[in-house]
Amino acid sequence: MRAAFRDARKGSAKHRISVSVRVKPASAECSPTISADSRGIVVKQKVFTPEAVITGCDQAEAFAAIASPLLARLRDGYSCTLLAYGQTGSGKTHTMFGPPGALTEASLAASADACPPDWGIFPRIALELLAAGGTLHASAIEVYQDNAYDLLADRAPLQVGTRSVGRQVGGGGAIVANASKAVSAGSAYGGVHPNHCQCGKCFKRQEQERAERAARRNAEPRRRPAQREMPAFATVGETLVHLTTPAAVARLARTIELTRTAVGHALNARSSRSHCLVHLYRTERKNGDVRRQHLLFVDLAGSERIRRTGVEGVAASQAMAINSNLTVLGKVCRALACNAPHVPFRDSMLTMLLRSSLEGRAATAVVINAASDPEHECETLCSLAFGERMGAVKTAATPVIRRRALDAGAAEALREELRTLRAAMARMEADDLDLGRFHEDAVPSEARSLKHNLRRHAQYAAAVAQLRAQLAEGGGGDLAARLAHEEAEATHLHSIIEMQKTIPVVRGGTSLIWLGPHRAYTAAAVRRKAIEDALAFG
Repeated sequence: MRAAFRDARKGSAKHRISVSVRVKPASAECSPTISADSRGIVVKQKVFTPEAVITGCDQAEAFAAIASPLLARLRDGYSCTLLAYGQTGSGKTHTMFGPPGALTEASLAASADACPPDWGIFPRIALELLAAGGTLHASAIEVYQDNAYDLLADRAPLQVGTRSVGRQVGGGGAIVANASKAVSAGSAYGGVHPNHCQCGKCFKRQEQERAERAARRNAEPRRRPAQREMPAFATVGETLVHLTTPAAVARLARTIELTRTAVGHALNARSSRSHCLVHLYRTERKNGDVRRQHLLFVDLAGSERIRRTGVEGVAASQAMAINSNLTVLGKVCRALACNAPHVPFRDSMLTMLLRSSLEGRAATAVVINAASDPEHECETLCSLAFGERMGAVKTAATPVIRRRALDAGAAEALREELRTLRAAMARMEADDLDLGRFHEDAVPSEARSLKHNLRRHAQYAAAVAQLRAQLAEGGGGDLAARLAHEEAEATHLHSIIEMQKTIPVVRGGTSLIWLGPHRAYTAAAVRRKAIEDALAFG
């Protein structure tokens, strides 16, 4: 083990991932095992020297030490990423968002529209960017059990696509769904083909891509690998929210907190069971040019030892999935640090989505959250060692290039296509294609019952989200009882729907009445989101 983070960052320091450590104070009855002196952080006679060390619970101090350098890089024109890593209960979510219940519009009003003292790094940076001007959009994604979900759309499942770095939003080309299917974004409804499909269109597209790659290699044979166009994975079709006021930031952060999967165990009363990725897109327009910068905030789920947390059943499987994802992340960091010929990004959904931050052109920083109680000494050492490995990773951070904004003709063409798409989707919704497909031989009464229950479940989900928001804002009365009732009804109805989806068309047969989401509606929705994003970002 190298003795210090700083030693790993010698040479080309401006491209290295910066590492900070935030120490959670020890409980009153314990003596902390972490000490700080002129050398850095000392744990069990091992010395670590991160770029910054934050102790205590002051969120403003943590923001100044961790986020201010990122804001400086942002002002220099870079896109940025901040990851929070540590064992369960070490304060990652507290650092990134704030303590439970703090992210409310009521707390904002009590602070006279200034930043509430308990708010974490993400909402504070969002407020800073709002004050700085430009256009701000946000999305929030949850990686749970190696699948991606939209936290701003009641955890709707998301496809994960691959694009080349620098390809514009809304452009044509293949989008890979779940890393194995390609959806053409160039038409309203698009076909779905396996990644290995050799039909005429796919074969021609692959041949063209190979020819283009060969032409680029021949044109620039000495180009450094870090500057080559690399595939970047991203979710497709997540909800994008336009942030215009501090209250909108509070609503966004509150929704993330209330929707994200969490459970209590022996070490943490509210342990996040998923990795949370919040994207902020800042768009600046100047003299007919536009620059779109991307800020990614990653609140990783905490590593945990099942023997110590005491979780069982579903919670135990969640813990195993979390530990597996973090193990792959560690392998990726080791491979990047030693310039290995193969980096296992595809081994987990999390590392696929972090590829552009770990190997791409973003300025990346990591905050290691460490607990100072003696019982957590082993986990603290592991977390600090991970930070040391992250400090050895070098990214090809480059400023975001300004490009020409959409001209009036191109923008109008996109708006016309969007109007056509919305009309087509409305017709499909009238035919219930938004609910999914039913087998042509399905019993009509069973199909109608399933359609009805799907509609009712959507209504219950909307009611639950509204009641949770009202309760979080300090609403009284019978809100808690109503919320419990709506949640119970939604859970019961969900169980019925899942059973109805498995009803066979013919008794004893293998064909089911439910065939899943209709590909025409799904492809139209993907294209609609691409056009909306292109218009939003200019």
